[in-house]
Amino acid sequence: MNTPGKWRNITVIVLIVLGCLVATVSVAMIWLNQVVLDSDTYVATVAPLSEDPAIKDAVANAVTDELFRRSQADQLAREALPEKADFLVSPIISATEGFVYEQVHKLLDSAEFSRVWQDANRNGHKVVAQVLLGEKGAVNAQEGRISLDLSGLFEIVKARLAEKGVAIFENVTLENTGAQLTIFEYENIASIQEAVSVLNHLAFWLPVIALVLWGAAVWFSPNRMTALFRIGLGLAAGMVLLLVGVTVSRGYYLDAISSSKTIDVPAATSFFDIIIGSLKGAIRQEFVIGLVVAAIGFTFSPYPSAVTLRSAIRTFYKEAVDAGEKIDLGPTGTWITRQKSGLRIGGIVLALVILVSMDQPSLSRAFLVAMILALYLGVLEFLSRKAV
Repeated sequence: MNTPGKWRNITVIVLIVLGCLVATVSVAMIWLNQVVLDSDTYVATVAPLSEDPAIKDAVANAVTDELFRRSQADQLAREALPEKADFLVSPIISATEGFVYEQVHKLLDSAEFSRVWQDANRNGHKVVAQVLLGEKGAVNAQEGRISLDLSGLFEIVKARLAEKGVAIFENVTLENTGAQLTIFEYENIASIQEAVSVLNHLAFWLPVIALVLWGAAVWFSPNRMTALFRIGLGLAAGMVLLLVGVTVSRGYYLDAISSSKTIDVPAATSFFDIIIGSLKGAIRQEFVIGLVVAAIGFTFSPYPSAVTLRSAIRTFYKEAVDAGEKIDLGPTGTWITRQKSGLRIGGIVLALVILVSMDQPSLSRAFLVAMILALYLGVLEFLSRKAV
């Protein structure tokens, strides 16, 4: 026969596991909501790619190829040369392409490209959001590709080339260019779009649900510190699994595009890595939080090693307090002692104001505020003195 205590333990374990699963999903969805689907954050995230060598090479190739394709430079060369000199067309075009490529690459080292790159990504982000959410109007997401429009570079490139005496591109205008840098390819994304659309609306609530489940587990647990210890370990384990999933997904995606004829693989790799890099950073933060929570729970748990640890901490604290008593803070110590309640309330209120005023709240930021508050209260307790 099952005892009530056994069912209670099972309930606690189920609540902890569910909370950890929800928390793991919430990390990915908050990242998706606040980084991938937020225009400003997205552009800021990919902005450093304007300095990436793989991106510069891919952009220079795309712009150069499109200039020559649209201007029909080989035909112009044939028309300009005598018929018997047709054999010179290929060497001339090849040399000109090399020169144009070099000039475009020089432009990519300037601040002008950084501005154009951010504008292109801001416009491209609209397509990214439309594709992920399954919205209509993703005009640059045709045939399973997401591309950046590089038209903004053309007028700048033409001006640079004109200064160097290259005028064959003067009829290539901004309106009739179509140079694009493909940054992402996908297939059968419909199921992903549906999941993203639903979970995106739950991004705010998922951490709340996780905290409620964990709170219930702690409340039901025969020993609350043991439950807290298990919650911390579960959160850390969930982050490890999520990081493994991200790493495996990266390898799978790069293998899938390795044979693509429309995507520059090194550039796409750089793009993928910088986007996923922010997710990895969030995963590492939550992993550390999990370990800290586990450490706190373990320290106050009934495990024999924890009891020994607490005894050592109490001894150290007593010695520190005894040493602190010898420090004469004078009127300051007296004032802190008399105002201690008000200082506590003030610290707590300030922490709540900081949490409420956050533009992009997250579990890691809330934890940081809580740790700073705990440190403040500890220092306040240490410095307080009885009024003389």
